[in-house]
Amino acid sequence: MASIMERIRLIARAEVADLRERFTDPEKEINQTIADAMVSYTDLKKEASAVFEGELQARRQLEGLQEQAQRWHNVARKALQAGNEADARTALSREQDLKERMVTYQDLYDQAHEVATTYRKRMAEIEDGITQLQAQMARVKAKETTARATEAATEMSGGSSTLDQREDEADWTLAQAEGLAEAQKVSFESSIDEALAELRRQMDDE
Repeated sequence: MASIMERIRLIARAEVADLRERFTDPEKEINQTIADAMVSYTDLKKEASAVFEGELQARRQLEGLQEQAQRWHNVARKALQAGNEADARTALSREQDLKERMVTYQDLYDQAHEVATTYRKRMAEIEDGITQLQAQMARVKAKETTARATEAATEMSGGSSTLDQREDEADWTLAQAEGLAEAQKVSFESSIDEALAELRRQMDDE
């Protein structure tokens, strides 16, 4: 029992990062602890069943004695009111005997109730622990989902950067090609101008 509760407290109180440092697979560890806690809870519940039944029986016996004592007390009152002191004494004697027995049964009930209370407390602790573990599992899964989403976004961002870089390179190559074509055009037009001027000189000489 103590071992299970220690594991529950350790996991339930730990941050997700701490769990990753302590355990290779936090989800697996939490699931195993929940499974172990459920087994312990089932075993404890079986033991508690007999304890709770004992508590119930002790309470019923005590309540039965209390009811009988009250009835003899009422008989004594009625007998005294009727002026029958002898019957009143007999009834009070019966009441006193029952009250003495009630002391013993009160002790038995108190003991049974104390044990039953201990079992109820332990069962409640395990129930709360399982709830905390389930909440911790949800936090671990949420963190892992966020981590995967962040990683995917980072990869996409990196891919986008690569595409941007390739686009820049393509723009640069296109600019170079356009520049070379323009230079060739200028050079070609210049040679035409020179050829035209030469042709005019030849015509003038004729």
